[in-house]
Amino acid sequence: MHAAIKVRELGKIYALSEHGGGPVSLLAALRAGKNETKVREVRALDGISFDVVEGERVGIIGPNGAGKTTLLSILAGIAAPTFGTVEVEGDVHAMLSIGAVLREDLTGWENIDLDASVHGRRQAEIDAVREQIISFSDLGDFIDRPVHTYSSGMRGRLAFSMGAFINPDILIIDETLSVGDFFFNQKASRRMKEVAASGRIVILVSHGLGSVVEMCSRCLWIDRGRIVMDGDPNTVTSAYEASVREADEASLARKFGEGGGDRIIRSAAGELAKVTLAQNNTDRQATVMAMRPLEIGVAGTLKNSRGPCGLSISVLRVDGRLVWQHSSIENGLHLPDAGPFKARAVLDPFILGADLYRLEVSLIDQDGILDRSTRVFEVVDEEGQHGGKPLLLLPPRITVRPIAKVSS
Repeated sequence: MHAAIKVRELGKIYALSEHGGGPVSLLAALRAGKNETKVREVRALDGISFDVVEGERVGIIGPNGAGKTTLLSILAGIAAPTFGTVEVEGDVHAMLSIGAVLREDLTGWENIDLDASVHGRRQAEIDAVREQIISFSDLGDFIDRPVHTYSSGMRGRLAFSMGAFINPDILIIDETLSVGDFFFNQKASRRMKEVAASGRIVILVSHGLGSVVEMCSRCLWIDRGRIVMDGDPNTVTSAYEASVREADEASLARKFGEGGGDRIIRSAAGELAKVTLAQNNTDRQATVMAMRPLEIGVAGTLKNSRGPCGLSISVLRVDGRLVWQHSSIENGLHLPDAGPFKARAVLDPFILGADLYRLEVSLIDQDGILDRSTRVFEVVDEEGQHGGKPLLLLPPRITVRPIAKVSS
């Protein structure tokens, strides 16, 4: 059967009660007379249009509440649109939550037979793929046990395997792969490519941008019910990541009570053009990792400064506590008297504990501050600590050394 999806000006509006309530109740909707419940409309989808043709693997990304799951529910026929049209040609197999296609009281084996029957497969077709599904899901002896005894990862593996080997014309997956381990994700990626290569359609919603780039041939970025971008997965996910970083940095700045920095004082004598943070040769915007070397990069220009010029670098915690401060002049490291300059400082090891911090970089000469720039960032500690929230992690010593001679 030919597989295709055509969406035109699709919209979905939910009626919610005010003051944080859920959907309006049936009783309230049927009650005669004046409606005592104040209702507000929420547009989960707002006039989106796109086509999907055979052989496409489409990844859908966006923040929580963007409308991704609502879109999948409509494509799967579970929900009806408020306005617009959706045309779906082909047999659809949808996994919209972990194990949603599974019956709790049945064994894994029985679930395979039931799901295949629902999709109109004959017994011979079911027998032909059953062992493939069982082998792919890595469930072992658990295949003969009721699904209610499965972990979330086991349910996800079985649900994906059923959809991937029963071979629907359109396979829709909402975050199912996130419950598997690395090796299962690799297998799932290869299987999705095989399904799409056979002329069918795969649609995947995931917060794992790496999975979208790896598995998909096309990416839709949705936000506030609208399509922001539609195109190559590398291009779309990179644009989405940049948008998220900018939003996170602005949010952290608001939490800290600071703006983007005080562009102040004597900028005619010297200016800071850019302050960057980097780890593992990758620019960091809103978050940095604890116990990994952190590089602070500074670029600017000196014009009419007085005396030796240098940089003052400070790190303050969210409560205003000064954590660390360093002056290049006091340590005998001077910037050129005039012209553009670049400098960098490496904190190795980077021992700040998980918290919110502000980095202040000041361009200084003998008369004081010429210019200042601030960056707000959050430290993430992947290891996690027990028994409290430390300000610093071991080893409690930082050394700063010149990396190269400063030149104009």
